[in-house]
Amino acid sequence: MSLPFKIVIKRDFIIISVLLTLIYLSLELYYEYIISEKYAYLGFVADFSTDKYIISKIFYIFLILLSVILYKKSMFLYSIYLLLVFFFYNPIAVLFAFSNGSYSPFFSTFFFVAFFVFSAFIKFSLPSIKMPSKSKGLIITIISLTFLIPIVLVFKLKINLNTLLLSDIYSTRESFSDTIGGGINYLYNFLTKTIIPIALIFFLIKKKNIYVILFFFILLYLFVISGNKIVYFTSIIVIYFYYAGKNFSEKIGLFFILTLVVFSIFPIIDSQLFKTPILTGTFVNRMFFIPAVLTNFYFELFDGSPLLFAETHFFNLFVKSPYDMPIAFYISKIYWNGSDAYNNNGIVSDGFMNLGYFGVLLFSIIFTLLFSFFNSLNLHKGYFGLFFCYIFILLSAPLMTCLITGGLILFSLIALVVLKEKTPQLNNQ
Repeated sequence: MSLPFKIVIKRDFIIISVLLTLIYLSLELYYEYIISEKYAYLGFVADFSTDKYIISKIFYIFLILLSVILYKKSMFLYSIYLLLVFFFYNPIAVLFAFSNGSYSPFFSTFFFVAFFVFSAFIKFSLPSIKMPSKSKGLIITIISLTFLIPIVLVFKLKINLNTLLLSDIYSTRESFSDTIGGGINYLYNFLTKTIIPIALIFFLIKKKNIYVILFFFILLYLFVISGNKIVYFTSIIVIYFYYAGKNFSEKIGLFFILTLVVFSIFPIIDSQLFKTPILTGTFVNRMFFIPAVLTNFYFELFDGSPLLFAETHFFNLFVKSPYDMPIAFYISKIYWNGSDAYNNNGIVSDGFMNLGYFGVLLFSIIFTLLFSFFNSLNLHKGYFGLFFCYIFILLSAPLMTCLITGGLILFSLIALVVLKEKTPQLNNQ
């Protein structure tokens, strides 16, 4: 007796799933032997739970099985889903099992990731705006210069070239913070997080090297006036993903291989050169475990007492915050012994902080619809690096901040009007 349907698992799916699992196991080793020992003062408790370890693995297997649906429907959405498991589920699952973490943040994060599978069944019918390629390039250039000119008028050529050598960064940042105003700050964030990356990718796709060089120097200017490393980070990521791999599965697979390589060498370099976990703390801890432990803190603080957007503009006209300082500072004060660090929360804990479990559901729906919209645009695969950056930002920043300051709404508008492809680029690659 044969099954009424045939299940075909391709080689790249198996390889990527194995790589993601190895990364998951690597994070467990990092937590057990480095994080819980060296960073216990940040709330990383060593309290392994066998029951929760088994639960986390069962849920992980379920997420891998769900990924088959996205793999068959859209390679773009499949790649985004893998990033959600990579950045969101795996770290919180490690804390859940190895520090006997609470159920609420773990189940909420699992729900957020699993809910994304519905994106494969949502298709937006979007208008097709016919526009010559030269006109598109002109529009992107005009937008870039329009946002850039006010910044140049404020900062002019008062730049510190030592910043290029990664020296005097903190003095540059201080001077930048003292000079930049509210409106200019928005323009700067739009440029560095969305507009310049779009321009770089667009002209790389069109092979317009002169424009690529122009926007590269604009990028350097924005860095030397601010000392903001996010400029470097975003640019390196978008360029890396543009060249790495000829399709989505190769891009994500190569990234996972690179991650395993750096995970393997970080402890060696730390022990031989620094004698302390410098690279582990800077990258592994800050990129994975800090967002996860902050998620736990936010869930604990707002369990049964949501903030109802009391810190969000417009909503705060109607709802007063019960705290005498921003929540990001209050979290540091309560959980990190009076530290003055500004500890933002990501999309999952942001939803819970504002509306409880309904907020987790609502923000999951918004996120899923947003990427269903992106999938419907049929964008060139070269833009995948920019989506990677947006996922990373959503890991540690509130949703409204990501939509506005982070440039997601701006990117959506530019993508719909200028970047949308006439023929599908996503699903078959």
